[in-house]
Amino acid sequence: MTATAAEGARTASRGAGARPGTSRVAMRWWDLGAGATAVVLVVLALASEAGSSADGSAVSSAVGGRPLALAATGLFVLTWLILARPVVRRDDDQVGRAEVVVVAAVVVVGGLAVAGAPPLAVLQAFSMPLLWTVLPTPRSAIVANVLLCLSISAGFVASLGWSADTLATAATSEGLSLLFSIALGSWITSIARTGVERGRLLDELRAAQDELATRHREAGTVAERERLAREIHDTVAQSLTGLVMLSQQARTSVAAGDAAAGLAQLDLIESSARDALTDARTLVAATASSGLDSGDLADALRRLAARFARESGVAVTVDVEPGLALPRDHQVVVIRAAQEALANVRKHSGSRSAHVALARGAGIAEGAGAAGGVVLSVRDEGSGFDPAASRDGFGLDGLDERLRLAGGRLEVVSGAAGTTVAAHLPGGEQS
Repeated sequence: MTATAAEGARTASRGAGARPGTSRVAMRWWDLGAGATAVVLVVLALASEAGSSADGSAVSSAVGGRPLALAATGLFVLTWLILARPVVRRDDDQVGRAEVVVVAAVVVVGGLAVAGAPPLAVLQAFSMPLLWTVLPTPRSAIVANVLLCLSISAGFVASLGWSADTLATAATSEGLSLLFSIALGSWITSIARTGVERGRLLDELRAAQDELATRHREAGTVAERERLAREIHDTVAQSLTGLVMLSQQARTSVAAGDAAAGLAQLDLIESSARDALTDARTLVAATASSGLDSGDLADALRRLAARFARESGVAVTVDVEPGLALPRDHQVVVIRAAQEALANVRKHSGSRSAHVALARGAGIAEGAGAAGGVVLSVRDEGSGFDPAASRDGFGLDGLDERLRLAGGRLEVVSGAAGTTVAAHLPGGEQS
């Protein structure tokens, strides 16, 4: 059995009633209890006198009186230090030889102590909880407590003599002690079992959350790969396909001796190659670092706009409301949304300018407020489109999905005067 499987078996057995190991702090309390019990036993043993018979005459204990009580106290101390204490600290779930020896010693010491002096029956206040702790199952603990009560009852008879009053005293005292021990021990065991079960369920919940987070990251990775694949297909791959066709046409024109047609086709090849290069750079920029490591969100947006303007020739202005505070993951979403919106400006709008704004406030459509949130808007002055129409690309759909995962939403307004893409995100408290 592997270590993990063994640990799982131990945990399961503990949940069924097996004893857990005792911590260092708990062991200090056990030591304190044993010491206090020993002190009480010594005081009671020294104060013990001859017992009383049933008719009131003084009689000596038949088995030794005070010396036996002191000897039993010493045996109690030795039993705790040598036999019981090491077993209390163990963490197994079997009744082994060590547990049997501890039970036998506790039962014998209890009987001898009461035989020496009946008040030493107070010893069971420590011995009964000890048996519940030493033994791994409620059934074995109950059997051990019954044996201890029988031994102490025999001690009463040996100390006080065989009489109806002695038997009644022993039966009443030990019967109540046994019932109290079983009730308290069963209650504490059920609490411990419930705690172990809750701990197991909590571990399972944490494992499920970790697995869910892992699957979420994997799903995000797959979605990002699909997005990149579609972007490459829609841009670079199509441009390269066009280059191949133009090259074939140019070769045919040169072979036919039509130099003018060949030069025109070479011009088209150069133009298409430049477009493909721009597409490739845009994709690289979209998948590169968000740029947040070297500055705040406003600086990252301005660097993004400057790089986009250099690569596309589109003039971009940036306006960021001061004092906005967004979580780190939402800042990354803002950067990615700006990248995607600017890429759409270059690919589809034909506009020579764009405006990027990040502010706290309402949406771009009437009644589309986003109270308590922020809005990133990217506006161009190019040819619009119908936002309700089906889209072949993955850009806006992917952006909408990214925003939903972050608790936000996408809003698009387009017309003859241009297009505005707005990304709504929660947060944006004043810093």
